[in-house]
Amino acid sequence: MNTSRWGEMQREKIMFYSNIFFFTEFREEQQQGEETTESTSSYLLSLYTADETADIEIEDDLPQDAEAISTGGSMRARSSNMSVIYAPSDELPTGPPVKCNFSGCTEMHQRVSGYCADHEMIAKEEEDSRAQALYLIPSGARAEFIKIGSHGFAYDASNRLYTVYAIEMRCVQSGATWVIYRRYQQFKELNDRLRPMGVRVPLLPPKKLLGSFEPDFIAKRQSELSNWLRCLLNYDRVDQSAKNPHLVEEVRKFLTSKADQPPLLLDRLPLKRSRFFGASLADDGDDENNRLSTGKQNVSLQDFKMIQVIGRGSFGKVVLVGHKTTKKLYAMKILSKENIVKRKQVEHTRTERRVLGCTRHPFIVGLHYAFQTAQRLYFVLDYCPGGELFYHLSRMKKLPEHMACFYAAEITLALEHLHGLGVVYRDLKPENILLTKDGHIKLADFGLAKEGIRDGVNGTNSLCGTPEYLPPEILDRLGHGTAVDWWNLGMVLYEMLTGLPPWYTNDRKKLFERLRSARLHFPPYVSRRAEALIRQLLNRNPAERLGSKGAHQVKNHLFFESIDWAKLAKKQATPPFRPCHSAMNDGEAPLNFEAEFTRLPLPSAENVATSPQSGRLGALGTRLRRDSDTFKDFTYESPGYLESVAKKEEA
Repeated sequence: MNTSRWGEMQREKIMFYSNIFFFTEFREEQQQGEETTESTSSYLLSLYTADETADIEIEDDLPQDAEAISTGGSMRARSSNMSVIYAPSDELPTGPPVKCNFSGCTEMHQRVSGYCADHEMIAKEEEDSRAQALYLIPSGARAEFIKIGSHGFAYDASNRLYTVYAIEMRCVQSGATWVIYRRYQQFKELNDRLRPMGVRVPLLPPKKLLGSFEPDFIAKRQSELSNWLRCLLNYDRVDQSAKNPHLVEEVRKFLTSKADQPPLLLDRLPLKRSRFFGASLADDGDDENNRLSTGKQNVSLQDFKMIQVIGRGSFGKVVLVGHKTTKKLYAMKILSKENIVKRKQVEHTRTERRVLGCTRHPFIVGLHYAFQTAQRLYFVLDYCPGGELFYHLSRMKKLPEHMACFYAAEITLALEHLHGLGVVYRDLKPENILLTKDGHIKLADFGLAKEGIRDGVNGTNSLCGTPEYLPPEILDRLGHGTAVDWWNLGMVLYEMLTGLPPWYTNDRKKLFERLRSARLHFPPYVSRRAEALIRQLLNRNPAERLGSKGAHQVKNHLFFESIDWAKLAKKQATPPFRPCHSAMNDGEAPLNFEAEFTRLPLPSAENVATSPQSGRLGALGTRLRRDSDTFKDFTYESPGYLESVAKKEEA
């Protein structure tokens, strides 16, 4: 979440929904330096936004040589205030109604995707799942089970507790490794599907109705499931004539789906253990008796006092709030469900929720609670009273090198942590870098993050980011991996030292040309070490880019010679700048935010009840319930809250 300009500038992955443009200009590289020509092909762009700015998110196929995207609005002189999102115009009529392509669906529609509104997301997820399987286990390759490295506990969509096992896998041919997270029920479903296919399936351990959360049972179950999966994949050691499970789509999907995307695991069982162990519990939460008494949200809007608006976006506002009981201050990001669904930001919102829920790092904004009402979603996050780095950079014009070095080092540690989780950030820029009251940084806004990416160069093909910061591999649709974040670090470091990102221009076409091929120039006051680091980070070949082989490449650069990485990671290094000097509220007062936001009125109360009754609300109630189903796994409470619940249970 970006607190000061979060809504106006990046925020919520805003789309120009009312302005529809055709863009026909595509660049064709000519041999011998000939001038570029323009393609006559027209591609319909459906662009959505509430202001002139947003972030690019292009998931559909575009020509490799797409040169520029028209925003239809005036561009701000400041690069980090400007961005664009593209999305396919699936809701525009394209001819006579046709039947949905989804199996078993008979609904008629006019959508470009070929699927009705109810099945479009499901179809896309299935397509992504097949693509991920092919990427991790190429055609003809074998997957090797390594081990079940650990286990944890999570809630399902019905708020029932279950055990989840972390399974480490490897591709024999490529050596790529990944982790999948599975519960017993998923093993059983795979077992039941494979048996009629003629696959040699080992005997699956039976379901247990009592004591399924006992440590001894979990250890035994972990061993049993390990043996089952190992025997399944090593079928040819027992029967060489058996059907190869590595070629079965159901097996490939089981071994790769949501790779490196952990569910929202709990650090511990949330209530007193005897309460679970004395009850009748199904194996990993599949029995109705395994419902928790905490089925409802434990935290709601009524637990917080709204203090002041500190950001605004097309989907809602960012509000400084105080918890009525603990008196702690938080930044509450409030999103409109209707706008999220209409503007096709559901998956971005889910991604942000998942990443924030499984990330704990001193230099990444922490998620404390997530809950919903009939109309809105609420993220309750760390409040960073220092505001955005952009807020201070715009006033200081440029930063001294020791300040830029400190911030770049903390950003490096945050990126290293994300990449270790298989997450590529893809939206690093000054507006998304927040400052705590002590002057440390925290990265915010993970709507453009991508999970399951371990490679520096490959992993995804989406065109997304902020135009001024896009690396060439994203512009040219060559595929990209974690190296894009190191490119963005180079862009941000250059901007901190000079006041503007490299190759900045208001002309979008010229901007993209410069990003692809223009020389990089430095003012004379930039040190040689800083210049050397930036040049290596802005290497247009992602395979040769500094950081593409790991964060250690960046950390070992001479520019960071003065950084004690161990002390920095523990926040024992003194920040060069303290943004909060006010004695008021121990420096927590919202002093580092734009007045255009702090003067805004607080959000009004919702007009619709939290749990609408269909008979009383009619079509509106149906839509709201559908939206609630869309975000059914949104609710989150931090482990600290769960521990407090457990203590009350034991008292």
